[in-house]
Amino acid sequence: MKKKLFTLFSLFVTLLLAGQGNPGPRFKAKIDSAKLTVPVRIKNMYPLPGRAPDFAGIKTCTDLPPVNSRPLPPRAATNAATFIKIDQNGNIAPVAVSRQPLATYTEKMWEPGEVITVGFNISGGSLDLIEKVKYYAKEWELYANIKFAFQNNSGGMIRVGFQPGGSASLIGRDALLAPANQTTMNFGWLATTADAGLIRQVILHEFGHALGFIHEHQNAGVAIPWDKEKVYAYYAQAPNNWSRAQVDQNIFSKFSYTTTNYSSFDRQSIMLYPVPAELTTDDSHIDWNGQLSPVDKQYAALYYPFPVLPPPARGLLKTGDDCDEIEFTVEYGVAPRDKVEFYFELGQQNGKAVTWWKQIGIPLRNNNQSLLEIQNHSLIASENKTSAAVQLSADQLDKNRGISFAKAKAFGFHTPLSYKWNVLPAISGGCRIRLTWKKDSCP
Repeated sequence: MKKKLFTLFSLFVTLLLAGQGNPGPRFKAKIDSAKLTVPVRIKNMYPLPGRAPDFAGIKTCTDLPPVNSRPLPPRAATNAATFIKIDQNGNIAPVAVSRQPLATYTEKMWEPGEVITVGFNISGGSLDLIEKVKYYAKEWELYANIKFAFQNNSGGMIRVGFQPGGSASLIGRDALLAPANQTTMNFGWLATTADAGLIRQVILHEFGHALGFIHEHQNAGVAIPWDKEKVYAYYAQAPNNWSRAQVDQNIFSKFSYTTTNYSSFDRQSIMLYPVPAELTTDDSHIDWNGQLSPVDKQYAALYYPFPVLPPPARGLLKTGDDCDEIEFTVEYGVAPRDKVEFYFELGQQNGKAVTWWKQIGIPLRNNNQSLLEIQNHSLIASENKTSAAVQLSADQLDKNRGISFAKAKAFGFHTPLSYKWNVLPAISGGCRIRLTWKKDSCP
C-alpha cells in the first residue's frame, strides 16, 4: 500500500511540474528530451537600456564555418608600426617605431593597422539601417588598431547582408575565403524600428566576430553548468529553431586552448549572450550585455595594438621672408584617431606681441584648402583673434601639397609667401600640429 501511495504521489508531482512549465528551484528536475512536450519558458531578464523587458525568445547568432579548407592568405603588410620622423627644421625622414607586443596571434586575426573594406547587399535592408551598422561598428576602432572602410556597393573584404532569418558571421579573415558574391555577415532579425539598444548590441557582436573574436560562452576556460536537455528544447523553439547538432556547435562546443588566446570568463562581454537560470543546473544566470566590456576593450587592444607613439616633434620653420620664424610642435595620439588638429597662434618677438595679420592654408583633396587667420591690429575689435584652431578628417588632407603661409606686409597687403611646409606625409590621424608665429620682421 505504501509503495502504491508513493507511486501515485510521484505521478502527481510529475504532472504538477509539467503543468507549471517553469518550475521554481524547489521542483527543479532533469528533463528527458524524449519525454519533453512542454515548451521551456524563460522569465523576463534584466533588459538592455531602452528595450522592453521581454526576453522570452533569445535570438542567438551562428558562427559560420570556413567556406573551404584552403589556407588563409598571408596577412596584409601595413605601416602601423612606422612613423615618419620630423627633425627640428621641419624636414621629414622615415624611421621605424616598435609596436606593442602581442601575447599570441591567431590565424584568423587581421593585421594591426589594416584597413578592412566593408560592402553592403542592401536587399532586405534599408539605408537607415546601413548607416546604423556603419556608426556602431566603428566603436571597435576606438580600442582596436583597425579601420573599417565602408563602400557603397556589395564588394569588400566583409560583405554585409540583411536576408531574413538569423544573424551570422564568418570569423575574422575566414571572410577572405568566401566567394565574392557571398555575404560574410548577415543581420537577419534587425529592423530600423528595433530598439536602439538591441541594434547596437547585435552590430557590435557581429563585428566582434568579424575581427576574430569568438562567443564568450565557448571560451576554452568557461564552465557554464548547462542543463543540456533544456537547452536543446529551448533552442529547438522559435525564433532559433535549431537542431541538436546546431546547439552543440553554437552553444556547447569549446574552442581549443592551443588555437585561441582567451581571458578568464567575462560575464559582461559583448560576445556573450544571456544565459537564463532556467537553462542551468544551479539556477545561475547571465543577463544581456549591450556594450563593450572593459575586458573586450583590453583584448581588442591586445590583439590589435596601437603603435608606440613617438615623443612630440618640435622645431623652428624659417620661411625666408623678412626673417620669419614659426615655432612648431607635432603631438601624436592627442586628437581623435580619424582627425588631425591644427592650432595657429601669434607669439612674441623681443618681448612684444606679434600683431599683424597672418594666415596658414591647409591643403585638402580636390584642390581645396582650409584657412586659419589670426591678427591683433584691426580697429574692429571683433576681427582680432590671436589664435585659431580646426580639426580636419585625416582622409581629407592632400599630402602631395604643403601647408602654405601668408601675412600682411607693406601697407597691410595680404601677401602669400613662397615657402611651403611639406610635412603632411608624416601626419596621421590623432596628431595635433601647433604653429606659433613668433617673428615676422628682421631686427
